Amino acid sequence: MPRISIKVVGAQGQGVNSVGEMCAKGLKRAGYCVFGLREYMSVIKNGHSSYQLDISDEKIRSAQEKVELLVCFNHHGLKKNLRDLKSGGILLYQTPQWKFSDEDQEFIDENTISVLYLPTEDVLKKLGAKPVLGNVLITSVVWSLFGRSVDELKELVREQFGHKPDLLELNYVCINEGVKFFKGEKGKGKGEKICLPDAKDEWKDQLLITGSQAMGLGIIHAGCRAFFGYPMTPASPLLTFIADMQSESKMLVKQAEDEITAAQMMVGAMHMGTRAATATSGGGYDLMTETISLCGASETPAVFVLAQRPGPGTGLPTWSAQGDLLMAVNSGHGEFPRLVMSVSDAEDSFGLMMDAFNYAEEFQIPVTVLTEKHIAESLFTIENLELRIQNSELKRGKLITDAKGLSMLKSRDRYAPEAPDGISARWLPGSEAPTYCAQGYEHSPDGSFDESGENTKAQMEKRMCKMSALKKVLPDPDLFTNSECKIQPTSPRLRGPGNSELDVLIVSWGSNKNAILDAMKNEMYTTQEHASSHASNKNNRIGYLHYTYLWPLKTEKLLELASQAKRTILIEGNEQGQLGMLIKQECGLEFDEKLFKYDGRAFSFEEILSSLIS
Repeated sequence: MPRISIKVVGAQGQGVNSVGEMCAKGLKRAGYCVFGLREYMSVIKNGHSSYQLDISDEKIRSAQEKVELLVCFNHHGLKKNLRDLKSGGILLYQTPQWKFSDEDQEFIDENTISVLYLPTEDVLKKLGAKPVLGNVLITSVVWSLFGRSVDELKELVREQFGHKPDLLELNYVCINEGVKFFKGEKGKGKGEKICLPDAKDEWKDQLLITGSQAMGLGIIHAGCRAFFGYPMTPASPLLTFIADMQSESKMLVKQAEDEITAAQMMVGAMHMGTRAATATSGGGYDLMTETISLCGASETPAVFVLAQRPGPGTGLPTWSAQGDLLMAVNSGHGEFPRLVMSVSDAEDSFGLMMDAFNYAEEFQIPVTVLTEKHIAESLFTIENLELRIQNSELKRGKLITDAKGLSMLKSRDRYAPEAPDGISARWLPGSEAPTYCAQGYEHSPDGSFDESGENTKAQMEKRMCKMSALKKVLPDPDLFTNSECKIQPTSPRLRGPGNSELDVLIVSWGSNKNAILDAMKNEMYTTQEHASSHASNKNNRIGYLHYTYLWPLKTEKLLELASQAKRTILIEGNEQGQLGMLIKQECGLEFDEKLFKYDGRAFSFEEILSSLIS
């Protein structure tokens, strides 16, 4: 599959993200599918930072391991990332008086790396420009290496700084200087262009968005009217985005003094009939678990977003992990029904929020939506957003709001144990209807305190039977196959000549989906680099079963497919294989192979591909 990658590295605050994001925006407009991966240390300034941009004319969802162009803002980035370059790649650096070590020079020579030195500091001094404009100068050189028109880049700058004519003109001057530098290097035989694949019009009008931005829009689209939070990476970008959208969305957005307060405010709003949500990461979610249990006892709908990062303790605040699945499934004391679901990309982050709110209100349960730093802060090119909007419907379950329905209610209807699915009527405080008590104590059908054994048993059974009702309506996990080089969802049964069984069945969840689907697509391409290893695997029938809804867990489709497969592989971003533990608990299935990663980094498609062709 044709793919070009660039990596921009340097210290935080040097403009690393600006270069990557500007190139991403321009290339998407030009007709490319792009994926942007941002990585940075958990310090405010001067820590090592990188932005990798992958570019293709086909759908891509993840980053590859090696890049064609490495752009270095400082010595540390050059030293740390030099070996990320592919053979024949280009190194663009701006660090003056840098002398390569013997080992680095040997790597450059052996891999025929083209080295371009851009004297950014000298150029900016000559122009009388501030150091912050260095990222514009560098972006211009990168744009020239792509062989793109400088007018495209100037249009992007004009949109950003058009209201500041003096600054806009200075940006134009820096762009022209970058082009001039490239032409000068080309005249020396160094300025080789990076050959991008042919652009496609289908990508020009698609949306370029991070997972947090998409989730924020999804929360707004789902009818959420209040959002409460306390900053904690990697959930903070979601809080920031929703706060920035406050004037357009007319939402109430409040930064509480801590996570406990944020959770309690959210539950109070939901009890009053206002759709509300909160978001946090592992340590903050720990503090919210008593509130989750309160929701279970009072049967109050609630939506918690849990943005995962590596733990335990403070862990790695700015890196990614999938270590909180079991915590989400078991959070809160006592037994009560809940839904745990996970997004996998920006499209999911938007579309699944309506489902989260709907299930919360229909079943009157707490819902935890898992995301990851890798999803929250990566940049995705997404399709079919209009279709997601058209197919979404706001559902509030057994919420009684009409006058006739309210007039027929009795106080005991609120927690009536006779409800066959465990879901009883719900009405809002202030309605013209009998009152009931909503509390964390065990209660009688009207909500009043009741410690009798008979009532305790009846209320527990009422609540817990929601789980079987919920499990019946949850969608099955999605099956993707590599049929005809196209990654596509398919039916549970694999029909047709020669398709009675799978060669490989992969099972996973969350952000792993992106690297897995890219690996499945790449497995269908025989490249010169992998020709020998691909030759015997080119016709593999590969299936990927992706779990979005993680608790309650549906296993019927999994068992059917696993019985057909020659190999089963479990892939997770944690050390224990937490989804695998739930699967074994629910149906006893053991996987033939397991691929786990827990170093704070997401899977690359090459890592997945290696497991497929081994």
